[in-house]
Amino acid sequence: MEEKAMNKKLIVLLAIIFFLIGGVSAKILSSSNETVLAINVEKTIDNMTVNNPIKIILEEKIRQVEEKRTKEEERRRLEEIRLEEERRLEEVRLLEEERLAEEKDSGNEQENYKIAYLTFDDGPSNTVTPMVLDILAEYDIKATFFVLGKMVDVNPNILKRIFDEGHAIGNHSYSHGYSHIYKNIDNFLEELRLADNAIRRVLGEDFETKLLRLPGGSHGSYRKKFVEAAEDLGYKVYDWNALNGDAEGLNLSKDRLVKRLKSTVKGQKELIVLMHDTDTKTTTAEALPEIIEYLISEGYTFKKLEE
Repeated sequence: MEEKAMNKKLIVLLAIIFFLIGGVSAKILSSSNETVLAINVEKTIDNMTVNNPIKIILEEKIRQVEEKRTKEEERRRLEEIRLEEERRLEEVRLLEEERLAEEKDSGNEQENYKIAYLTFDDGPSNTVTPMVLDILAEYDIKATFFVLGKMVDVNPNILKRIFDEGHAIGNHSYSHGYSHIYKNIDNFLEELRLADNAIRRVLGEDFETKLLRLPGGSHGSYRKKFVEAAEDLGYKVYDWNALNGDAEGLNLSKDRLVKRLKSTVKGQKELIVLMHDTDTKTTTAEALPEIIEYLISEGYTFKKLEE
């Protein structure tokens, strides 16, 4: 408390000194309980020498406030992502419950089947994707990789390995750039075409996939027209109803990813599990064996998605 009071007194003193110099303007920057007086750089700070101690102290205070503000904005952004995923998963669970109720009423209910479809988005990468493939091979599990065209262009040999090892390959757009992709239908379809072409350059012109996952998923009324446009071309659009949460923050621990996955399973008979295999998602690969073991213990078998 004493240090904070001293800081405020120092800032006020420095502000008075600057105003005594004259010809300055100011704005107030606030973060938590701190207030910093930011002096117009054109008229005062820029006219001071680089090593002027007053200039250094003020600029450091302003930098600290901006840094706190940036961290808080990032925290809020990640929390919004988490809450949106919770909402999305709840919608999917309700739809699945309705489907299972209809099966039960029609007498077509399958009592003992529990299937998990492991899916990986945004690759292929040259670090995490091979780690994931090694683990899947160890468990003799086939998964589905929704790839980005731009990453296929960078890592064609990894895409070839995915294909050679019998996994399913789906289209996840070329760039994953929301503002461009969802600007209009033409942009959206062009992204799908570019991604398909990138895949064919590696796997051959005869290769075709009709598996599709929209960047960010297909939920939301404004994306309905994009889903319909894709389905008109024969694509089968897949979202997810479980996830490990590896898109909900940076450098998340293995234990957190496993815990998040367990919290989203909730006894569903069919799981489509969302994960990511970009270069930054090393803990996704590290958590994968424990996730697989958990799903096995819960009675799930594993399949790849079908067109």
